[in-house]
Amino acid sequence: MADPLPADRVFVHDLRLRARHGVLPEETVLGQTFHLDIDCRTSHAKAAASDAIDDAVSYADLCAIAAEISDAGPYKLIETLAERIAFAVLERFPAVASVRVQVRKPGAPIDAHFGHVGVEVTRARRG
Repeated sequence: MADPLPADRVFVHDLRLRARHGVLPEETVLGQTFHLDIDCRTSHAKAAASDAIDDAVSYADLCAIAAEISDAGPYKLIETLAERIAFAVLERFPAVASVRVQVRKPGAPIDAHFGHVGVEVTRARRG
């Protein structure tokens, strides 16, 4: 039986990044603001015991990773952006057991009234 996921979480909600991701030409020319949530399942035990940032999953680093991956674009699909962020978090933070990344587009160029549209991916460490 697989180990259960740790109950502790580190998260960033509503990170806003300006980028030129999208399928339509005007999206890659004009750009738009994307809203992201990153939610990591981990254990805070080591960081809490040591009180050292080096033992923690830093939410500042999560923001930096998301910006770095976004800036490496543009991507046609926000699915690509979300998945690349998720894999980068797992790669850079061995203590993260799983990560959920949600990317929202409040200004998606579609003919409908909505608050936002988006995607969500959840990726877990294997083995």
